[in-house]
Amino acid sequence: MARRYFDEIQEGEQYITPGVTVTNYHVMQFAGLSMDFFELHTSDEFARQTQFGRRVAHGLLGLALADGLKNRSDFQVHAIASLGWNWEFAAPIFLDDTIHVRLQVKEKRASRSKPDRGVVVLALEVINQRGEVVQKGENRLMVERRG
Repeated sequence: MARRYFDEIQEGEQYITPGVTVTNYHVMQFAGLSMDFFELHTSDEFARQTQFGRRVAHGLLGLALADGLKNRSDFQVHAIASLGWNWEFAAPIFLDDTIHVRLQVKEKRASRSKPDRGVVVLALEVINQRGEVVQKGENRLMVERRG
């Protein structure tokens, strides 16, 4: 799908991303990158003794995967920058869960200070293979307007 400009985006558009199965590889690579080696994420023995009974992926790994999956969806725009996230961790993402993202264009507005840009607010839900929303929130994007 071709990248679209701000003026071509409609409020209410919805997209479903491809899925990804969260594996030990993802969790350990993220632990190394983030320096978050908390045992709930990295130790089967420790995690078995917690309320979850097994290892849980980092919450921020879920957010990072949501952003990456968003970029693999049919929602392709001339994005200039992410302006921020408002995010909730609703339930754990376990190793071997397959997640995908449901996203919707919640609102859009022209930039107040830059006439060549607009702001698009996306509502996103990270959903596991059981249909449970495990994370959700909003992402504000600055998007290029057609010249």
